[in-house]
Amino acid sequence: MTQHNLSYWEEMAERYFLAKTTDEEEQRLRKFLCTQEAQDDARFDEIRATLSYLHVSRVQHKLSLKHPFRALAVAACLGAVAFLGWYQYQQQNISSVRIAGQDVETDASQLMEHQLAEMFSSTNP
Repeated sequence: MTQHNLSYWEEMAERYFLAKTTDEEEQRLRKFLCTQEAQDDARFDEIRATLSYLHVSRVQHKLSLKHPFRALAVAACLGAVAFLGWYQYQQQNISSVRIAGQDVETDASQLMEHQLAEMFSSTNP
């Protein structure tokens, strides 16, 4: 292509970024940017990169609109995992002990305090 045609594509890209192109012109610009001539000319590198980024962003945005409750579902799953982890942690701190023939379930730290108090009480020989 001649220099005149390359300047046409530069102007088309500028119009694209000003949102003044039709869908057909955008399609032709994309096809041109995929040609070997456009890839050999460094003037089109930034335009090609920007259009690629915008295309990926547009596709990603469309996907996020298709699944509006995805974030809510992820948050609910994380909440459930956090609750189950907390519950499991609480269950690990509960000890079952037999005192005077009865099973007693209590916090392990309370059992330790009770045992230490019993060991060092003045009534214990």
